[in-house]
Amino acid sequence: MRDLVRLSGTPAPTIHFYTQQGLLPRPRKTASNQALYRAGTVERILWIRSLQAELHLPLRTIRWVLNRWGQLPLDEIRSLQALGSLLEEPDPAASADELARVRERLGPHDLAALQALELIADPDHPTSSEVRVLELVAAMRAAGFTEQAGFNIDNLALYRDAVERLVQDEAVRIIEPALGRHRPETLRDLIRVGLPLANELFVLLHQRALQRDITRALEGRSATDEVAMTDQQEQPVPAIPA
Repeated sequence: MRDLVRLSGTPAPTIHFYTQQGLLPRPRKTASNQALYRAGTVERILWIRSLQAELHLPLRTIRWVLNRWGQLPLDEIRSLQALGSLLEEPDPAASADELARVRERLGPHDLAALQALELIADPDHPTSSEVRVLELVAAMRAAGFTEQAGFNIDNLALYRDAVERLVQDEAVRIIEPALGRHRPETLRDLIRVGLPLANELFVLLHQRALQRDITRALEGRSATDEVAMTDQQEQPVPAIPA
């Protein structure tokens, strides 16, 4: 600890607090008053202090950055900040009452299946957006999308994968080119205004494409039924023996 304090310029109580908050790897005790710290601990401490001093990020947000992206360089975190409030606590924990209300409307295996698809992380302690996922699944179940009707939770992987591919394309074709053209304040305004519009556009395009496909499928099925009915009508009537 004495060496860590000297190399990082950080008081020992602060280092202990960072460790308690999950921001530093825990040391390996070698004696009652000695411990070995992993390589990179000094760099991690300096990184945390830079985020606090230069970007004014609270420890809760720094821990969220670490859990989601790892020890990103400050310039990358500045870019993320420019995209809006992505570094604020984006998804608060849901209450026990919220979870209880939606849980009773789900199938017996729905929670485990959603966790397997990584659509929820912890079924016993979901976030607010994860509870919204559960509410939508429960509403689909109530509307008739049941296992007996041919719908299972694994079908949702289609939407998960499609959204992930879309976001990757957005990053390359829209977000990255915009980062170098606008000031952070302008980018924040663009994101706040543009994100709801982009979400609405996505929903509309999905609805129109789905309507077209369903219409074509129904028309094809009707044509097949008409052909089958015509074939039945044209079959010769068997002769009745005298």
